[in-house]
Amino acid sequence: MPSETFYCPRCKRSLTKSAQAYVLGEIMSNKSSSFAMMGQMAETVTCPGCGGSIDAAKMVRGEYDLPGGAMSNRDAMIVFSFAIAAFVAALLWLGTPWWVDFIIGLLAGGLVMKLLEYRRGQKNGQANG
Repeated sequence: MPSETFYCPRCKRSLTKSAQAYVLGEIMSNKSSSFAMMGQMAETVTCPGCGGSIDAAKMVRGEYDLPGGAMSNRDAMIVFSFAIAAFVAALLWLGTPWWVDFIIGLLAGGLVMKLLEYRRGQKNGQANG
């Protein structure tokens, strides 16, 4: 089953496939199905982050997908745990209002999530260059 998201091969930004691209990928992954398509899909897609050109055929085939698609449960638990720990630490040591500490926890969780996504992209050979 293809992923609903893919990564730009240049900047590693996480992008969402169009409904047409996702359905085409699903059909292509099922070897026994056949289909007729009216019109033609664009040859390239432009990344909104870096402006780079992404090969649409490779994107539909899933070559830019990460194995497992979305973030794993283990990674999600790491992000959640780190956000809670940052919130509690800020609550105990900074002496700021609770809502400021909550924002600090959210920002810390978001930072850890981005670091995990970057690490996952590096493991799958999506380095810059």
